[in-house]
Amino acid sequence: MQLHHLSFGAIGPFAGRHDIDFDALGAHGLFLLSGPTGSGKSTIIDAIVFALYGASSSGADSATNERLHCAATPDATPFVTLTFSTHAGVFRIERTPEHRAHTPGQQ
Repeated sequence: MQLHHLSFGAIGPFAGRHDIDFDALGAHGLFLLSGPTGSGKSTIIDAIVFALYGASSSGADSATNERLHCAATPDATPFVTLTFSTHAGVFRIERTPEHRAHTPGQQ
């Protein structure tokens, strides 16, 4: 399997929409997810695993899926879109983790 593109928003510490072009990152072979503790490396991996399997890499319980939603944007709908290929073709998966929608006036 080869990852091509990841888009996600309102996931973990990433409040806005973010796009990662794995084809550009891996143009010379390998790439490294690097950064200080708390910079979001695990969240990127969780987003990929959630797209592929419907649960984060930490497990399938509701607390883990709730962790995917960005608390900084309670009115935003979290989403993950992953494009990847295998010997069988190119695939695109779009998922939205379970979350509580924010209602105006709600604290």
